[in-house]
Amino acid sequence: MRKILFASMLTAVMVLPALAEDAGTIKLHSGWKLIQERVDKGVAYGTLFGITFNDAGSGPLHTAPVSGTYNLTQETGKGGGELTWGSGDDQLLGSFTITSTPDGKSTGENIVKGTGKLAGITGGTFACAFVGKPEDQQAVCTQVFNRK
Repeated sequence: MRKILFASMLTAVMVLPALAEDAGTIKLHSGWKLIQERVDKGVAYGTLFGITFNDAGSGPLHTAPVSGTYNLTQETGKGGGELTWGSGDDQLLGSFTITSTPDGKSTGENIVKGTGKLAGITGGTFACAFVGKPEDQQAVCTQVFNRK
């Protein structure tokens, strides 16, 4: 379960980077909460939500409606999911792949498409780790996005 939740949180990490108008790399940190809803034939399914901030410090702490789903095969620690965050015309939409390890760490890649003010943002890699008590299902992640 822990691996699944962690993977979900990682996916969510892509949420609302600072809206830099220039091309380049956007580096973010995020906090995530995972909610495992069910396990079916060794695959955990759930939802996640989070909050993200820009490492450059050029923007405020970003909060936005974020919803996501995840699945994680418990035996292999591999999974993926879908995310949607933002509102109105300014959204990031995407999917992710994730690999979790027994030590509570995960890595993966986000595939993102931005609309409105977030247009031109594409995905990148991420890394996460669970924090706190295992039953809290909370994780922190770092991720990199690219802007054309």
